[in-house]
Amino acid sequence: MDRKVKIAILRKYESYCYQICSYLIQREPLASRAAEAALLNAAGDVFFFTDTDETRRKKILQTSIRTSLLWVSQSSGSEVTDQSVIS
Repeated sequence: MDRKVKIAILRKYESYCYQICSYLIQREPLASRAAEAALLNAAGDVFFFTDTDETRRKKILQTSIRTSLLWVSQSSGSEVTDQSVIS
């Protein structure tokens, strides 16, 4: 699949992803970084771009929740790095 198409698909879920992260984290800088990490995780899913819209939304929801919880748990003890949450 073309890179531009993949980017367009990810952008379609950017707001949704950020809304979830923002609601869960309640701190703007961390919410933005968590949303970015969640979208990168979604981009790494080989099936994400061929999934239906409904399945993509479910995957974004799941990865946003998981990533947000990781950011919150790691930020309470120390500074969070992008690489520690992405994996």
